[in-house]
Amino acid sequence: MNIYAGILVKSDNKVLLCKRCSKCNLPNVWSIPSGRVEKGETAIDGARREFFEETDVKIKNIRLLGMFRSRTGQGLVYVYLHETNKKIKPDLDEAKDGKEHTSCDYFSLDEINVKQTTPELLELIKKVLS
Repeated sequence: MNIYAGILVKSDNKVLLCKRCSKCNLPNVWSIPSGRVEKGETAIDGARREFFEETDVKIKNIRLLGMFRSRTGQGLVYVYLHETNKKIKPDLDEAKDGKEHTSCDYFSLDEINVKQTTPELLELIKKVLS
């Protein structure tokens, strides 16, 4: 079973989402920086590494928010939460894997609709912003 992990950032009652590139997995979907956990790596360390590789921002203080089955049903996705008063600004140009996203922004619950993200992630966002 594949393990995937990512980080949801919350700041000022909004969450950071990044729009996936048109040629990436989940094309044009607003999601969180995430990816496959490497062999020998814990889910929490994989989430931190993936976030850094996709945003060029290091995050330390995170806690498990929830998990769900991957879209294929053959993996688990661990989502960690980072809460901050200062908005994190991803640098997609400098990030090693920044090309996986076309843009990043912060959204309130009212600004997110079902078409912009996956239903599984939307449930966790509702948990954080409600």
